[in-house]
Amino acid sequence: MNPSTQEPTRIGEIRPSQLTTTSGVGAIVDLPGMSVIVRGLEVWTPGIEIHEPRLLTQVRHILPDQNITQLRAAPYDPQASRDSTTRVGVPTTTFPRWLRCPACRQLLPIDGAQQLKLIHRWGRRPDLAKWIHVNCPKQSNGETKRRPCIPARFVVACTRGHIDEFPYVDFVHQRSTATCPGPQLRLSDAGSVLGPRVTITCIACDTKRNIAEASGTRGADVLPSCRGRHPHLQAFERCEKPLKLMVLGASNLWFNDTLTALHLPSETQERVVAELVEQHWEILGSGIEPSVRRNVIEGMPALHGLQEVTDEQLDRAIEVERRRRENPSLQGEQVTTDLLGAEWKMLSQPTTELRDDDFLAIETEAPEEYRNLVAGVVKVHRLREVTASVGFTRVDAPYNLEQGNVKRAPLSRARVGWVPAVERRGEGIFLQLNEELIAQWCAQVEHHEHIERLRAAYDQWRLYRGLSLQSDFPIPRFLLIHTLSHLLLRRVALECGYSATSIRERLYVGTAEKPTAGFLLSTAASDTEGTLGGLVALGDRQFLGRLLEQVREDARSCSSDPHCAEHLPEPPSDQLHGAACHACLFASETSCEYGNRWLHRGVLADLGSALSVKW
Repeated sequence: MNPSTQEPTRIGEIRPSQLTTTSGVGAIVDLPGMSVIVRGLEVWTPGIEIHEPRLLTQVRHILPDQNITQLRAAPYDPQASRDSTTRVGVPTTTFPRWLRCPACRQLLPIDGAQQLKLIHRWGRRPDLAKWIHVNCPKQSNGETKRRPCIPARFVVACTRGHIDEFPYVDFVHQRSTATCPGPQLRLSDAGSVLGPRVTITCIACDTKRNIAEASGTRGADVLPSCRGRHPHLQAFERCEKPLKLMVLGASNLWFNDTLTALHLPSETQERVVAELVEQHWEILGSGIEPSVRRNVIEGMPALHGLQEVTDEQLDRAIEVERRRRENPSLQGEQVTTDLLGAEWKMLSQPTTELRDDDFLAIETEAPEEYRNLVAGVVKVHRLREVTASVGFTRVDAPYNLEQGNVKRAPLSRARVGWVPAVERRGEGIFLQLNEELIAQWCAQVEHHEHIERLRAAYDQWRLYRGLSLQSDFPIPRFLLIHTLSHLLLRRVALECGYSATSIRERLYVGTAEKPTAGFLLSTAASDTEGTLGGLVALGDRQFLGRLLEQVREDARSCSSDPHCAEHLPEPPSDQLHGAACHACLFASETSCEYGNRWLHRGVLADLGSALSVKW
């Protein structure tokens, strides 16, 4: 967004799905000519509504004070790639607002100094938008030919989701500019035997300081307290957390907090009615007379599913939906469990009677030689998954946000009534594991040395994040299911025609009262046609048996052995994995639900610890 005019300036483009996954609200996006931060939802023009009642219920449970009534897609206009004057898009603002001239190496602020100018060519090349140093002494050519200024590489952030400019002026002058006639900063870096040395120099008073002094544990003494800045909302709030030096582009600068649900076919007429009322609330909830409402139902093909429903049933469904919208806290406390529980029920007991255009699951035979471990295999020929963003975190990934020091940052300043979401269609393979075998093995290894080491690391991990200690987390069960999921995911990616980053896992571990054991490997695309069937074909018995045999071999060795095979967290380490590394088990963040935690090859292969399950 051009800060000097009211008209929108098109400065780049990303895929609509990225606005809900990797480059959502509050994320810093690197465009060809500049770096920008995506602004809050209050200035968005939302896209089409996405209907997924189970997910919407969960979003309301997570955000009870936001009165969420809809899931909306990102704004999208297919003409935007050909018409640069379209107003469809997502507003952004330049961040960080300190830039570095590549010619003279000066650090310049966008605000106040008036030494920077935004150059933009209307047409088909929004990537030519750039900030230039107007008074650069080393560039004499025209404005359009000048080299673009690049974002200053350092910012500061805290665990409450705030992010701010690095205090270059105060840092160089050690918080006192009394002896400086007028700060003029230059950033220079040079290599050394100890690594890169980045120095900030004030030309006016000839003071300099190495940026390394603001890093690590000593940075808390050098940097000021957080002032609670949310640049995506253009707002400040009270905050006293310590700031941490961050490098622009660091992976922990923005963690998206999302919820995902699979579409499941409706089981009863009551559920069908509830979904239709949810999807068409603007019409059915408007208080029209029953006779008029009946005419509307007959005249709208989308509402023909309500033709056989009595007025009393429809009135009851409308009243339930109205109460849920007025008081989202009525959603109950078991929403999170039910989100996965309903999927587990559908996938572990598939039937072709429950199917629609977005879901088709057919059970197939498990490989004979692995039936002691694999109790069932389901080929999901059609699936639809919807992912909604409910916020984001910085510095640390979202995990038990309500208990720890990490806080979910808001997506908007005001209540907008919706959250961004994206829907994908694709295919998958579901494996249900033998519950009797797993329960027996978990009881045997509950006090194994490796499990105790991981339990101590988990206590330390929670302690670092201000979380209460938990002793009931099913570490052995989680290790087994998660490790097998990763090994099979990596092996499947070599044969199905899809990249490993496009295949996602969904674990079903259950609770202590209702334990489950299984996982779904799926791939999906935001295109309406979905995917091509290369993954689901590998669910056939002859292919899956061979893949599981290769998984067994993969678990036994790693190119980083013996270092990988012998790895265990040592106190006071908070690493939540055993024998696992990038060479054997780790997957991309788009594939793994748990950030490559709870992985250990020793649960599936004999690495000399007598820990592995017999399969």
